[in-house]
Amino acid sequence: MYTRKFIELAADSLKHPVAVVGLPGIANVGRIAIETLVGELDAELAFQFFSDDFPPQIIVQKGIAAMPKSSVYLYRAAPDEPHDLLFLTGDYQPASSSGAFEYSDFIVREFAALKVEKVFALAAYEQDYGTYFARYPEEPRVFVSANSQNLLDELTKISGVVAIEQGVINGVNGLIPAWAATMYDMDSACLLGETVGIIKMDYRAARRLIFIFNDAIGIVSSADALEEHADRVVEFLEWAKKELEQRDQKTEEEDNRPDRYIG
Repeated sequence: MYTRKFIELAADSLKHPVAVVGLPGIANVGRIAIETLVGELDAELAFQFFSDDFPPQIIVQKGIAAMPKSSVYLYRAAPDEPHDLLFLTGDYQPASSSGAFEYSDFIVREFAALKVEKVFALAAYEQDYGTYFARYPEEPRVFVSANSQNLLDELTKISGVVAIEQGVINGVNGLIPAWAATMYDMDSACLLGETVGIIKMDYRAARRLIFIFNDAIGIVSSADALEEHADRVVEFLEWAKKELEQRDQKTEEEDNRPDRYIG
């Protein structure tokens, strides 16, 4: 890894620090949530790092070129808040398995050196259409896994949080908290906002993740910046739901035709 520091961090200057990870993934739920929290809390850029397992390309916006990177931001807690927060987000996840383990170990070692107490990942839980729209328009649920029963119990007490019964969490959004727990004995958890595959940028699920994370950590931050985007997601979901219902109705009518031949 190649690192560029913007502020010097010392473990003894931090207040019971908690790290929060949200890298690009399904519907970009975690990345949206982290970037919104960074903006709402006015967190300070602490350092950036660069991996040779990122794609060999540069990112250009309005003519300005930049290297693909990951960024860590620091939020210093208000006097009545329990934790300083370190936010990790970035442009890409590593492309290979070996790169994912190298990346995870690098950042978890950084967290360990700063005496981080807990590591959370914010990401997405993709549902099939039937399951998702059976609950819609209720708020998306947040599915959770944790490294200990105590932490799992603590998180599932929050309304709308559901323990994952079984499955796998792909990518470094899952690997970082698991690595932190396994190799560095940190408490860790993954909070996954419920989404569906037709949504490319799920601001609605990201907004829900922010509210659940606030409850879990004991901070106050708004998701006002997401309101307009979340409303557009709702409009798209209303359209998609009608399209799926019309498709299912048409299929049912075709199946019930009296001249239907089965052979």
